[in-house]
Amino acid sequence: MPIYEFRCVACGNIQEIIVSSGSESLEMKCGSCQGEVLERVLSTVSYSMGSSSGEACGPTATTKTCGPDKSCTSITLPGHSR
Repeated sequence: MPIYEFRCVACGNIQEIIVSSGSESLEMKCGSCQGEVLERVLSTVSYSMGSSSGEACGPTATTKTCGPDKSCTSITLPGHSR
């Protein structure tokens, strides 16, 4: 069952709600103010990857000059080769 995050329009409280895939009705109310108008928000993501080859264990950023007075940054994630 997926877990979604919703923000209450009235008070701004963000809460997680488990949504079943069945056709059963789901009553959605804010846990703080009991408001009934909620909007779905984009959830944050975290990940963890192991490495036995001695590579850096976190993401790395490389910044280069890509034009006059401009710079471009590339992010490399662990486990992804260039």
